[in-house]
Amino acid sequence: MGIIEKQATKSAIYSYLGAFLGFITVMWSSHLLSPDENGLTRILVSTSVLFSQFANLGFNTVTVRFFPYFRDKDKGHHGYLFYGIITSLAGFLICLACFYIFKDRIVESNAEKSKLLVDYLFYLVPLTFFTLFFGLFDYYLRACYSSVIGSSSKDFTQRILILMSLSLYFLNAVDFSMFVLLYVLSTCIPTFILLYYIIKLKEWHIRPVRGFVSKELRNEMVKISLFSILSGGAGMLITNIDILMVNQQLGLKETGIYGIAFYFGTIIIIPSRSLLRIAISIVAEAFKRDDYKEIADLYRKSCSTQLTIGLLLFIGIWGNIDNIMALLPAEYASGRNVILLISAGYLIDMGTGINSSIIVSSKYYRYDGYFMIVILLLTVLSNYLLIPIYGIAGSALATAITMAAYNLMRWLFIYFKYHMQPYDMNTVKLLLIAVIAFLPGYLMPKLPFLLADIAVRSGLVGGLFILLILKAECSPEINAKIRKNLKRFSINL
Repeated sequence: MGIIEKQATKSAIYSYLGAFLGFITVMWSSHLLSPDENGLTRILVSTSVLFSQFANLGFNTVTVRFFPYFRDKDKGHHGYLFYGIITSLAGFLICLACFYIFKDRIVESNAEKSKLLVDYLFYLVPLTFFTLFFGLFDYYLRACYSSVIGSSSKDFTQRILILMSLSLYFLNAVDFSMFVLLYVLSTCIPTFILLYYIIKLKEWHIRPVRGFVSKELRNEMVKISLFSILSGGAGMLITNIDILMVNQQLGLKETGIYGIAFYFGTIIIIPSRSLLRIAISIVAEAFKRDDYKEIADLYRKSCSTQLTIGLLLFIGIWGNIDNIMALLPAEYASGRNVILLISAGYLIDMGTGINSSIIVSSKYYRYDGYFMIVILLLTVLSNYLLIPIYGIAGSALATAITMAAYNLMRWLFIYFKYHMQPYDMNTVKLLLIAVIAFLPGYLMPKLPFLLADIAVRSGLVGGLFILLILKAECSPEINAKIRKNLKRFSINL
């Protein structure tokens, strides 16, 4: 896991710096902006991500599957980036045409509950364009084993810019309409950063090599691309349908509350995203060599490592849930259960490791698309049934259910197709340790000062959890990392 560990660690550092900035931004925006205004920024971003997925025409999946066959820096990777740019431009034009065709219907359906969205709907066009090309450049750089740039620009630089935009709004230097413009620009700038680094790393090659793409290879790329439009679109809908359905059924105000609460629930998944950014390229290379032993080893290590980190963050969030709610305005109180349910769903997703990378990179990649379609139907149905009953908590519950179902299907598929089993008695130990470490923090009396309570409660839960996993030796990779860092302070455990 040398390359994976090194780049995942760097990506995680930027991700957690970004998470810290994101925390400040979320807390500040919850007090500075109304729930409707927070809902606007959330739904603009979610919708543009969804549109860009369809506009990509499945090319990102093609990159994961076929870039290893194009890889040759001396020959400019046979002009692979050229194909990506042409495909993305064509997809964007198709998406743009669809947007203008359905624009009146979108305006009509949001005129009452989400009027603010109607006023700023035109920002979806530039947001979709730059989100589309950020994805293209990011996948390309990751395929070239440069995964850190994308995470640093998106998780760190973008959030710095958003925080600066909020500061200008707080100081009354700009009004809300100008703030939205600055927010959109902050979201678009990382695309230029990736473009700059592609050129700097001398990976800007847009002259295709004639005759390299055989008819057989082209047909395979087209088939995967077409299939990925369906499966990738389903995947993006699964990720963003909750926001769209909350807005449609409850309005922009509830969408804003849900979006703020959702952020805290997603803190758990940050380390996983860092790992997956580079792991998928490594797994694709391993499949090319038919090295199933390496894949099984990566699968086992990813599950153990991610479950350990995920459990630590989950019990930390759960133990501090009252403190989190105390930091937010009173009108966000309904987001409490959203935080717990979303974090539980992402804990399950994190604890199943790189299962998605394995299936997508294998010859059975189509099955992941089939799973997505089934899960999409479950997502829509569960949101449709649960939102009217439980409000935004119903949508969070639907998300947790679909994540559990999706990862169960992936785990069973890998087990029966490749006979890979990443779990053992150490997994049971980890779960028991998490419960034991959580209880003191849960039972601890409330301290009079909020920040002191957060520090003491988190230190108690986290310290006990780390001590127990070191003594139980149930997470070898994490244990080795902790001991290595402790030795710097002459501490031996």
